Amino acid sequence: MYAYFSETLLYLCFAFVCGALLLNAVPAANKPDIRLPGLLLFNAVIGIALLSLVPVIKNTIFLTQFAGPFWDIIDDVLLDLEFGKAWLWMFGLCTIFLALTAYRDPAKHPAVNAVAGLLALGLLFAYGWASHAAGLSESWGFLAQTIHIAAASVWIGILLIAGWFARPSDNWLRFLRWFHPLAIGSVLLIVAAGLVLMAYIVPSYPNSWIVSYGQALLIKHLLLAAALVFGLLNGFLLKSKLRRQPGFDPRPWFRAESVVLTLVFAATAFMGMQRPPHDDPENPEPLVSSELFRLLHKGESGESLRAVFGFSPAAAAFGLIALVFLFLMLLCWKRNAPWKAASLGVGFAAAGFLSAMLFLR
Repeated sequence: MYAYFSETLLYLCFAFVCGALLLNAVPAANKPDIRLPGLLLFNAVIGIALLSLVPVIKNTIFLTQFAGPFWDIIDDVLLDLEFGKAWLWMFGLCTIFLALTAYRDPAKHPAVNAVAGLLALGLLFAYGWASHAAGLSESWGFLAQTIHIAAASVWIGILLIAGWFARPSDNWLRFLRWFHPLAIGSVLLIVAAGLVLMAYIVPSYPNSWIVSYGQALLIKHLLLAAALVFGLLNGFLLKSKLRRQPGFDPRPWFRAESVVLTLVFAATAFMGMQRPPHDDPENPEPLVSSELFRLLHKGESGESLRAVFGFSPAAAAFGLIALVFLFLMLLCWKRNAPWKAASLGVGFAAAGFLSAMLFLR
């Protein structure tokens, strides 16, 4: 459980670093008045250094079953294995980053902010290098993973900071004029990179729903769909509303969307700790269906791991409930009820997941 929690926090740290540095580069007239706590960026960088170490320690502990004591193995893990070497690079970049920000505040010195941005890019590349996808493909897998986390960090980081650390402002319309296209571009990159990653990691999307990795991926996609509904509301409709009501405060809507996106991070973290459904010569043991699959299908093992779909009244009912929740999310905009919309978005993901799982046979 600690590994899921730490990986979710790691994604949030990346998002805060990318969002803060990009907002530092935006002129004050084109963004709301943002008051970040003085140590937030500093602590987020420390978080990246420490939290990215958790998988290294976890894998080293696992290797102690075969290769000897922890302190005898950790040197080999850090110096010989790719994810260990990637963490050493991340630790070095974080150290330089911390020294730089301790010397000058990036928010007040554009040159320092630019250098910090290059260091953040280096951290994203190092994270991509340490990923499972990079192990499958040193070129496309590495690039896809890096682009995936970078685009998500940019989009979600700016949204988090604007929602939780901005003060009341009349610059929201000017903020949305550049942030909305940036968010659309980030989503397109996330989808494109995600499809490349799935080509390597998930040979068959429906078949993957039988195992824990695929189920988490399905939940992630459904939560992302709910977040895109928020994007529709917070993008197109919000700009129209701000033109009519310049004093409207969009921060609660950004906050509600950021909560849904944090759940996307949590689902991604869970996936990272599960065995992917592709063939793995280094781990020839067959994949087995998840406990959840067996629970929903009365103990059926799904040994073939091949998805067979069939009509189910319960599945159809949950599918209908999911669509109703999605429609009610749109109605929440008229009532200015962002937290109800977030709850309905989570309900949509849950109902959609149960519908898909019950359609399986």
